Amino acid sequence: SVDHAWIEQFKDECIHLAQQKGSKYRNSVRNVMCKAKTHNFERLGPSDAVQKTTRHTPTPIVDVAHSRRKVDLDDYLWGDLIDHEDAIRMLINANSEYAKNAGFAMGRKWDDLILVGAYAAATDGAGGSVAFDTANQQIASGSTGMTISKLTEAKYIMDSNDVPMDGRYIAASPKQLQDLLNTVEVTSKDYNTVQALVEGHVTHYLGFDFIISSRVDTSDKLVSTETNVLAWQKDCVGLAVGQDVQIKVDERPDVSYATQVFARFSCNATRIDDAGVVSILCAYS
Repeated sequence: SVDHAWIEQFKDECIHLAQQKGSKYRNSVRNVMCKAKTHNFERLGPSDAVQKTTRHTPTPIVDVAHSRRKVDLDDYLWGDLIDHEDAIRMLINANSEYAKNAGFAMGRKWDDLILVGAYAAATDGAGGSVAFDTANQQIASGSTGMTISKLTEAKYIMDSNDVPMDGRYIAASPKQLQDLLNTVEVTSKDYNTVQALVEGHVTHYLGFDFIISSRVDTSDKLVSTETNVLAWQKDCVGLAVGQDVQIKVDERPDVSYATQVFARFSCNATRIDDAGVVSILCAYS
């Protein structure tokens, strides 16, 4: 409530409580601008060269597999009001701080859309649903949390699919890093690397750039009682943006000329290439 910032609190600035301040995953996926309700990610499959065996051979026609992944953009809003009387009682101008808070909230929503879109059923060019390939692209939890063996298996799956080595990411929460520390021998080289991950000294391990966020463990990322930790290659997950985050601060005559802080954006994410997204199930307890 805004009255917590009134002059009786003897504060001269807003303190933003602990939270993820903005998006951590947006730059780890393919970003495209879209000026329509639906965006098509065009996909080209692999093809083979044809050997020339005689002079003046006819030009070969190689039929490249061309397909699409479609995503419908959704709109998101944020708003709050600061009454004129509230502003009088404050020692600060809260407008900019509320705008910052709106930006933080919108950034976290970007991350939620990316993590959900990477695993949820995608839509093909004909409008059909394409479920996540749990048979080939998912690593079972085995009633354990994150382990080194699970990470090496995720690397093996991507390598076997000829997924590019650069631009590989993994979304992990502090819980998964704690699991790694608890399952790796203290004297091992892996333990020292994981410890460095936890302490933030390094962010790269087994070919993956680790992005640590508590958003991974929220309810819409869970499969039953297991956390769905995702690893992906940048070009294999797409974010279509219709309207980037826009924040407005205006007076509202209809509510006693209170100041309204308003934010909005339009976007959505989807899995473009199944081969480059791996699901690692981790027991959560």
